[in-house]
Amino acid sequence: MSTTKSRLLAGASAAAIAGSVLAVSPIAVTAASAAPTTSHIRVKDVAQAEKVRERIVETAKRQVGDRYILGSTGPGAFDCSGLVQFSYRKVTGKTLPRTSYQLARSVKRIKASNRRVGDLVFFNGNGHVAIYAGKGRIVHASNPRRGVRMDSLSGWYRSTLGGYGRVVSSHGR
Repeated sequence: MSTTKSRLLAGASAAAIAGSVLAVSPIAVTAASAAPTTSHIRVKDVAQAEKVRERIVETAKRQVGDRYILGSTGPGAFDCSGLVQFSYRKVTGKTLPRTSYQLARSVKRIKASNRRVGDLVFFNGNGHVAIYAGKGRIVHASNPRRGVRMDSLSGWYRSTLGGYGRVVSSHGR
C-alpha cells in the first residue's frame, strides 16, 4: 500500500509540474508574437509633453470604475499594465511593453522630485504599475475586488513604492 501511495504522490507531482508548464506556455507565446513596442515617446517641446501626459491621465481617469481582470487591456476591463498600455496607446498611438516588469526595465527612471503628471509609478518589486495623476495621487487597475480607481500615494502604496519612470519627454528634457 505504501508503494501505491508513493506512485500516486509521484503522479500528482508530475501532473502539477505539467500543469505549471501549460499555464506558462501561452504567456510566452503571446509575448513572443506581440506587436513591436516602444518605451519612450519624444515630442517637440516641454509644453507639448505636458499636454500629452495630461491627456494620458484623463484617458486613464475615464476608466475609473471599470473591472480588473488579469491580462486585460480594455476597453471595459484592465489589469495594471493593461490600463497603462491602453491609456498611452489611445493618446499617442504607440504601444508600450505589456507587463509592469517589462515597463520597469524599459522606461527612463526618474527621481520622485522630478515626477510629472503621466509618469509611471512602480510598486511591489515592479509587480504593479500606475499612472501618476498629480498631487500625490495615482490612477491604476488595483485588483479584482477594487477595479480601476484613483488612490493616494500613502499606506501600502507608500510602503511598496519602487520608483518612477518617464515615457513622454520633449527633445529638451
